[in-house]
Amino acid sequence: MKHTRLRARNFASVLKRRRKAPLPTLPELDDPIAVLVMSLLMWETTTAKAAAAYKRIMDRIVDFNDLRVSMPHEVVGLIGSRYPLALQRCQRLRAVLRDTYNREHAMSLKRLHTLGKREIKAYIRSLDGIVPYAADRVMLLCFDTHCLPVDDRLRRALVKAQACDDSVQISELASWLARQVKAADAVATHSTLQALADRLPTAAAAPAPARSSASGSTAKDAKAITPSRKTSAKSRTG
Repeated sequence: MKHTRLRARNFASVLKRRRKAPLPTLPELDDPIAVLVMSLLMWETTTAKAAAAYKRIMDRIVDFNDLRVSMPHEVVGLIGSRYPLALQRCQRLRAVLRDTYNREHAMSLKRLHTLGKREIKAYIRSLDGIVPYAADRVMLLCFDTHCLPVDDRLRRALVKAQACDDSVQISELASWLARQVKAADAVATHSTLQALADRLPTAAAAPAPARSSASGSTAKDAKAITPSRKTSAKSRTG
């Protein structure tokens, strides 16, 4: 029955126990595109790995437009081929940025601040290559939308903590968690739950493959990014 699969008391106990635990350290980001990139890097891995990967990317690119035109295998070269779901992640990243640019004619999501929350949800969740965890994290942190990002790592962490049953799906869990937490507490709760998920081993999960339109390129099409990329990329257009 539903009440045995999703356990509110156990979840409340998890939050209480984790309240004083150290929270994940993240770069301060206020640009929705930056949060989107970081969220895709955090999906199905640890905060520490994602923060290190984000820094490596930002140290080697000029701006997010430069990242948009980078081939997936190039970005894999920056984050490392052993990064969880490395190629699929970089394919999705390229697809999301390309779709954003095609819609906005700029690497920006700031126009979304003029839309209603329902329109924002529909827009972000429809981006090519997006995953629910990344979409919900962007909506929560950038557009004051009440939701809690959930990936399979968090689901497994809550199963381990006996807050939910292993049969619970990610989408069901995300909806249920949002009902357990007040909107004013959602950002803090996300940080607490991310810290909980970070304690799991970092073995890669296996979500569905990226959509074909997110593929971008094959390994033989890609070229390694050279140390002079940040200088030479200034001449790129498109």
